Amino acid sequence: MSGDPARAQAATRVKGLRANSFAALVMLVVEYGLGMWVNLYGQLPASDHGASIAAGFARAIDNGPVGLAVHALLGVLLIVSAVAAVVRAVLIRRAALIGATATGLIAMVTAALSGARFVGDGSNGSSMGMAVATGVAVAAYALVLLLSAGIAASSRPESGTDVDSDNLGASA
Repeated sequence: MSGDPARAQAATRVKGLRANSFAALVMLVVEYGLGMWVNLYGQLPASDHGASIAAGFARAIDNGPVGLAVHALLGVLLIVSAVAAVVRAVLIRRAALIGATATGLIAMVTAALSGARFVGDGSNGSSMGMAVATGVAVAAYALVLLLSAGIAASSRPESGTDVDSDNLGASA
């Protein structure tokens, strides 16, 4: 296989960031649905009221309703995914992608803090904070997919070369 190895590596990095961002979007939609369920139907233990942010998170996993525990654990997975996306964007060295992924990470951390606060106080403000932060994260990862489509398309080898021409993540 001939071709430019740097170009192939760049294409692989963009493909990884796009997959990471799409997975984050799917998880965010699931997380949003779980959050609505917990807010509307979940019964938070009375002993959780007044808990600190750290205690609220721990109690959500340890003795909250199953939906709340899944919601909290998926939130941790989303933060790990967000950190991975920032690392991938830094390796691609595109400021817009770094900014969008950093925004997604900050939004997810904000949602997590609001969620832990919600377990402690059950306030509408905490619930609204989670919802708005989730919306910001969705927008950030949608932007990553939009911006990276052009990079993926420009990373494609020219026709007639021997480089593997699988779809590098460009949208159809």
